[in-house]
Amino acid sequence: MITTIVRFRLAPGESHEAALEEIRRTIPIYQAAGPALIRKAIHLDAAKGEGRSIYLWADRASAEAFFARASVMIEAKTGHAPQVEYLDCHVLVDNAAGEVRFG
Repeated sequence: MITTIVRFRLAPGESHEAALEEIRRTIPIYQAAGPALIRKAIHLDAAKGEGRSIYLWADRASAEAFFARASVMIEAKTGHAPQVEYLDCHVLVDNAAGEVRFG
C-alpha cells in the first residue's frame, strides 16, 4: 500500500464553500479510480489558500498514474502544480472496517 500526501493551492480568492463545491464536482474522478484507491481525505484552509489530500492506494503505480493526470488538472485550475509525496504504508489500522492490514 502507498499513502500519498498532496499539498495544493486553491484558486486565487476561492472560498471554503467554493472549494468544497469543486471537490463535490470531482468526486466521480476519485470513484472511477476503482479499488486501487482505498481512501481519500481532504483538508481545506481557504484563509491560507491551500489544501491537503491524503490518499491510500493499493499500489504505487496506480497512484503515480492518477497523479500524472490529476496534477495537470490542478495546475490548470490554480496555476500551481501540487506537491505529491509518496510514502510506503506498512500498517493500516481500520477501526471502521474492524481490520488491520500489513502492506
